[in-house]
Amino acid sequence: MKARSAILLVFVSFPMLAQPKLVLLKKNTIIARFEEGEKIRFQRKDLTYRSGIITGIHSDFVKLGEEDTTYVYDIKRVDLRHVSNTQFKTASSGKKLIAAGFLLLLMDIFNNNTSHSLHPGPVTVSAALIGSGVLLQFVNNNYFRTSRKRKVGVIGG
Repeated sequence: MKARSAILLVFVSFPMLAQPKLVLLKKNTIIARFEEGEKIRFQRKDLTYRSGIITGIHSDFVKLGEEDTTYVYDIKRVDLRHVSNTQFKTASSGKKLIAAGFLLLLMDIFNNNTSHSLHPGPVTVSAALIGSGVLLQFVNNNYFRTSRKRKVGVIGG
């Protein structure tokens, strides 16, 4: 009976072995992940761009096609324009600008005790803050740049 349960445990745990994934980390949060068979475009530290289908992910390097091997530490930035993402993420500075614009607008509305009306000065500044925050949303999220808090790594395997 113990032999059957041991064999069953081996067969049940075998599919749980994870396929290696290339992940983009920002402060220990996974921003994006790439698996074998997905298309990726990135820039190396020698300023050359590489793009292609990932054919192999190993602990230290990524293989594109049959002959291109890139070490993980050699990746400078990753293009995220065509990566499907279900979250609407704003850049951290863009998020702050949007919040400041809404806060300024609410303060202008509720600061007038007699009439809850809008004045043109704060509305213009609020619209400029919100507009620049939304603009930063589209400008800053195209590329993942590696830095001290932003890393490219491999998990699983």
